[in-house]
Amino acid sequence: MKSDPSSNTGGTGEGQQRPQVSIRQVAAAAGVSIATVSRAINTPSSVAEPTLSRVRAAIAELGYAPNPLAQALMAGESRVLGIALPWFHGEFMTRLLQGADEEATRLGYHLLVTSMTRQQANRRKDRILGTGLIDGVIVFIDDPHDPLVTDVVESQSPAVVIDTDLSSHGIDSVVFDNQRGTREAVEHLLRWVDPSRCYFVGGPKGNVDAMERAAAFQAVLAERGHICRPDQVAFGEYSISWGKEWAIRAHQQRHLDQSAVLAGNDEIACGVLRAAEAARLWVPDQVRLVGFDDTRLSSLVKPALSSVALPLEDMGAAAVRALVARMERRASPATCTKLATRLVVRESSTAMTF
Repeated sequence: MKSDPSSNTGGTGEGQQRPQVSIRQVAAAAGVSIATVSRAINTPSSVAEPTLSRVRAAIAELGYAPNPLAQALMAGESRVLGIALPWFHGEFMTRLLQGADEEATRLGYHLLVTSMTRQQANRRKDRILGTGLIDGVIVFIDDPHDPLVTDVVESQSPAVVIDTDLSSHGIDSVVFDNQRGTREAVEHLLRWVDPSRCYFVGGPKGNVDAMERAAAFQAVLAERGHICRPDQVAFGEYSISWGKEWAIRAHQQRHLDQSAVLAGNDEIACGVLRAAEAARLWVPDQVRLVGFDDTRLSSLVKPALSSVALPLEDMGAAAVRALVARMERRASPATCTKLATRLVVRESSTAMTF
């Protein structure tokens, strides 16, 4: 006999919570099987009178309320969307999740969140794509060579990818317009320094955002007639420590004084700022500095940090909308939504000229 997973939490009386009532208790009270109770709830036309009346009377007497998630699963949909992120900490992911959750709620869905790391490579596919509890999944992929790309492309579940454009592989994608924000930032910095004194300090090599921003940086300098030297583009980590490490080395090589730096995120920029101050090179008088992401950190540091703003909440919301649209129209062509970025100018890049 197949049991129904439905259960309830019971009602509350005057200051007292009623005990939980199970479908088994309803079946016992009505003198029928669990399967009959399940049919009476989900397909009442398949249950004959007076059996249906007895089941309904038992439900009313006991105060039984079926679990809505269990009912949805039996109906073939859970109204639950999954979102898999490489990490939860930090303002970047917090704001992205906030936008996704608010949009899911607005559309009548719940959001199930999980984390994924390269160290979990053997379990990531099943954890993200094989839960069986979700109607579709949003996956954050920042490396186009990540093996998870193949798993998402080959999955039969509706999916949307954030940060990497997989629309050519049939997967709806939501990405940032890195070129626009980078170009605006570099052109701003080149108002103050020669292209030969401009540097990009990015995140990991292979990270899609780091690579796109580096390419845009080099393209703007090339338009000014300057071909980037190898030392003008560096890749490392999205961390304060990496920014400090780069800046210390640049100062030792006499590259930092009278320079302009575009950092791959605000944390890297803060590392550059701290190392420059330790070397008694003042921002922005001797070093012009722009970060990326426009997090709260950019307004807290002194001098306030110029930064390229990313619409993080919009990215989360756009991914949810794209996933719901994919679930409703499985055969439609895949699309890529590109979200605009913009430079927010503050004190770290705008003092008097050298």
